[in-house]
Amino acid sequence: MLNFRYELHPVDQTFFETAPMRWRVGLELAASPDEVWAGLTAPRPLSWCRALSDVHYTSEAPYGTDTTREATVLGTYRMHERFFHWDETERRKSFYADAATLPVFSSFAEDYHVLPFDGGSKLVWSFAFAPWKGLDSAMQLGTPLTETLLASLVKDTRNHFGPLTEVHRP
Repeated sequence: MLNFRYELHPVDQTFFETAPMRWRVGLELAASPDEVWAGLTAPRPLSWCRALSDVHYTSEAPYGTDTTREATVLGTYRMHERFFHWDETERRKSFYADAATLPVFSSFAEDYHVLPFDGGSKLVWSFAFAPWKGLDSAMQLGTPLTETLLASLVKDTRNHFGPLTEVHRP
């Protein structure tokens, strides 16, 4: 893991309920569950998100549990990620970051769950994190920036797959 100076703590699925900072959104999308899942598992997932300069797998396909990838956020902050849950049948995957280029988080995880929903799909996207020790108050001050970044990911994903409200039903 070249250039990753800061190790983060591994977590499991319970972290999405216990992390000091959590954010979850349900996106109702016009695309089918298979289309959304294919976009999230493509070799360059989340390429439609402007805040993510690069996201790519560092493991060979087929992807699954223990797959690794790297993500670059806003062109400068890089994280190395390890998937601890991957289920093609339920279209769900979860990772934690195990290393980063800057000391921002002590733990960070994301969960993606794609479900059929009203003629399209619903992506339940969860983020959970704990600030690097000593950065608790700085992270609280940075909450508006974090929420703006996460809202950008949501907006770009809605735009990419189409919001369900734009689906014309007979």
